[in-house]
Parts: sequence; C-alpha cells; structure tokens
Amino acid sequence: MHRQRRLSRSRLAALTLLALNASAFAAGPVEYHCNGDSVSWISRQPCPSTSRSEMRTLGSPQPPPPPPLSDTPLLSPTGKAPDYLPYMNVECAQLNDALRTGPARGLKFGAMAELRTDYQKRCSEDEASARKQQQQAEQRQRERRLDQQAAVEAEKSRATLTTEQCYEMLRILHGKRQRVASMTDGEKADLHRFEENYESRCPHR
Repeated sequence: MHRQRRLSRSRLAALTLLALNASAFAAGPVEYHCNGDSVSWISRQPCPSTSRSEMRTLGSPQPPPPPPLSDTPLLSPTGKAPDYLPYMNVECAQLNDALRTGPARGLKFGAMAELRTDYQKRCSEDEASARKQQQQAEQRQRERRLDQQAAVEAEKSRATLTTEQCYEMLRILHGKRQRVASMTDGEKADLHRFEENYESRCPHR
C-alpha cells in the first residue's frame, strides 16, 4: 500500500513537471536555476532530484502594450479658401469658412451635417452668384492681359517698322548728299526738307 502511494506521488510529480515544461516551451526556451550543496548553476536541463530547481522562460521581452487611444480627434489640414469667397455676403462667407475648417476644428459628423444643411439653405444662391462674379472677374483679367500683350506686340511692330524706314531714309539721304554739287536750287531745297524729316522721325539714328 505504501509503495503504491509512493508510485502515485512520483507519477503526479512527473506529470506536474511535464505540464510545467510544456507550458514553458510553449512560451519559449527555458532555463533552470539549480542549487545544492552550497553550489548554484544554470542549466537548460531539469535539475537533479537532489537539487532545488527554479524554472525561468527565456526569450525576447514582450513589447509594452500600445498606449490608449486619445479622445482628441485627428486634425486634418485646412483647405484653401475658394476664390469666390470675397464675393459672398458676410454671413455666408463666415458659414463657408466654418464648414471648410470644421474637420480641423474637431466637429463631429452630426455637427458637420447640420452645418452643411444650414449653409445650403441659406447660401446656395449667394454662392452661385459669387461664383459667377468671380468667373466674370477672371474673364476681365484675361482680357486685360490679352490687351496688354497685344499692345506690347504692336509696339514692337511699330519699332521694327520705324527702324526699317529710318534705315531706308538714311540710305536715300546719303545718295542725295553725294550729288549736292550738281543739284539745282530746287533740288537742294528738297534735300534740306528731307533732312529735317529724317531728323524728326529718326532723332536717335
């Protein structure tokens, strides 16, 4: 009877040690801290039955748990104000700005939906008018730019034409001056008027 009890206790101890080993190996490699007869050592194998055993799981430390999520909403970058905003009335311009910057200020979905509904009811016509005015202003700006470009091109053309005419007049003037000695008084008078015309039209040539 005593022998059976000893066998049962030995079997229970073996099963317990086996269970401990199984759980330890499931978590990772293990090491045993053994001591006996005033001597301590570390082993990868279970300690002898005459030594005290302390089992420790090896492996990399578990990462710390993630920090709790903050209740503060993420801020999204504020979009650029629309070009037609200056053409809206003050109230609708303020509502437009509030609707555009709502996500960055942390407004929830319900508040944004209510704000959008209020804006559409109050300011849809004003926004349409502002868009039209802004488009008309852009069209006028384009027309002014085109007029300026046309004026610059026309001035270049006039300058080119004047230069060509002055060179031609100078060529004629040189030819007349070479024949001054044989000119009549009338031809000399014509030459004098031609020189005055050249000086007035081509003062810097």
